[in-house]
Amino acid sequence: MLNNKLPPLYPHLKTKNETLSLIHGIYAGLLSCALAVVLYLEYQQNTMTVVELSVLCGGIGLLIALNIVACVQVKKGENQGLILSRILAVLMLLSFPIGTVLGAFALWKSLKSQWDI
Repeated sequence: MLNNKLPPLYPHLKTKNETLSLIHGIYAGLLSCALAVVLYLEYQQNTMTVVELSVLCGGIGLLIALNIVACVQVKKGENQGLILSRILAVLMLLSFPIGTVLGAFALWKSLKSQWDI
């Protein structure tokens, strides 16, 4: 008889601040999807000027980039990631309802008692 122990299909290696990092990744994905929908609808409707559309894309693109940076820095346990995460979590609170839940959870996970150095 073969007594081979197979490893799990999805080995779950816990990294630092994994949940908080995942929150920023999810929010960056949601912002990307929202931007794609807005661009598609604007292509269909043609209601915004080029300047308005550029400012909108630039602002949302900046938020996406900052969330990706926060995702990476939080996973490394860096202090800049903690500060950036808190700032972005406060901004997430403004996007009701999903962003509010994610922002509140991100603020909770960025407390000193929850933070892994």
